[in-house]
Amino acid sequence: MLLDEGADLESKDKHGRTPLMWAAEKGCEAIVNVLLDKGANLESKDRNSQIPLLLAAYYKNKAIINILLNKVKMLLKKGKANINAKDRNGRTPLSWAAQGGHLAVVEQLLQKKADVNAAAAHTNGRTALQAAAEGGHLAVVERLLKKKADVNAAAAQENGKTALQAAAEGGHLAVVERLLQKWADVNAAAARKDERAHIDGGTGDIYGRTALQAAAEGGHLAVVERLLQEKASVDTVSYRGRPALQLAAEGGHLAVVDRLLQEKANKEAISQSSIGYFRRRPMLMHNLTVEEQHCMQQQKEAISQ
Repeated sequence: MLLDEGADLESKDKHGRTPLMWAAEKGCEAIVNVLLDKGANLESKDRNSQIPLLLAAYYKNKAIINILLNKVKMLLKKGKANINAKDRNGRTPLSWAAQGGHLAVVEQLLQKKADVNAAAAHTNGRTALQAAAEGGHLAVVERLLKKKADVNAAAAQENGKTALQAAAEGGHLAVVERLLQKWADVNAAAARKDERAHIDGGTGDIYGRTALQAAAEGGHLAVVERLLQEKASVDTVSYRGRPALQLAAEGGHLAVVDRLLQEKANKEAISQSSIGYFRRRPMLMHNLTVEEQHCMQQQKEAISQ
């Protein structure tokens, strides 16, 4: 066996991966056991700062996770392991498992005291609850809430979403309903503006959307309706300076446009901005189909009446 001949347990390939990392990702149970018995490092990180446990959680290798967790448990007692290790995006094993909807893996990690409220990283980060909500995984959302996950945990500053914003964007009505029952903030601010950008004169966030904006942009009428029932602010401006009405119009979601107008959404937001958005970007307008351009014109004419 190579290990008996002095092969390096911690040798890394061009991706910064050790043999244990690859075995954990591929679900090679016997190899994982051998490598651990030989003293392979559970805390070694690849170029993305991913540890073996995080890779196993991401690829939902339950048997491997159980092996690694048992090893982690022993090391935790000695202060030599971190079940909440984060990759370069600040994601923990629990966050990745939650995003994939892997309830059994989530349960294993929670039983081993994974931090249910590990903060989202500055860029692209997600708490476990935000990740589960984004994927529409209601059972995982329920389990995390039972463990006191913070329903209003702050979103990552760049490309971040609260749990409610993430669920609304995906049109996950059942998750939206559950989060609202737990007092999710329906008007939580969108991710912050990136001061380095000058899109639309630098007037709004690049990535951020309120829950209503996210639902409107996706054309999720049932979610829009539910958010309006909770007094979601109709004319809040954030994503590139565009309110919910404009986002719905740009997507051609006539039913959502009509519903927002019933709520007295500002007509000028679309008549002055939405069509102008494409006029200022001729390549975007050129790439629209004839039907989409016709739809945009219909919306402009209907709202102008």
